[in-house]
Amino acid sequence: MKNLMHVAMICICAFAGGVFSDQFLRPAQADINERGVARFYDSRRIRMDQGVSNNQFQQNIYGEDGKLRLQFGTYTGEVRENEKGLPTMTLYDNEGLLRLLFRLDGPTQGPLIIMKDKKQRNRVIMGLDIWDEDEEPFLAIWDKDGKQQNIYGDFKMKPL
Repeated sequence: MKNLMHVAMICICAFAGGVFSDQFLRPAQADINERGVARFYDSRRIRMDQGVSNNQFQQNIYGEDGKLRLQFGTYTGEVRENEKGLPTMTLYDNEGLLRLLFRLDGPTQGPLIIMKDKKQRNRVIMGLDIWDEDEEPFLAIWDKDGKQQNIYGDFKMKPL
């Protein structure tokens, strides 16, 4: 009888723990759309999605207002074939504008940090030269009129 009471108490506590965790420790609700993208929601709107597009991973994180804030992924190669598979991380402001980009690019697949203004113009780029095999470091800035000044190194914007 004593053992039966212990088993009953364990069952009641296990049931109560399950109810508690289901109600209070529940993760954000998620669904998977027809393209295989998993979307995670809070009580009001989408907060994160992740999936694979053209065999490349992408994850987006949204602010409380539903605007994109942070994006991780790898390039699909749709713009330039030589960027396919290279990683990127982008940061967006409260208006949903791209402001900061970390990526690998160019023939050397060199690291770049790109800062943009509210008009989406490149204003600061620094990294290792993506055109030069020696990968010399550089820091370049652009004034409000689009004139480039190399603070360090000799970076040249070129179409890829």
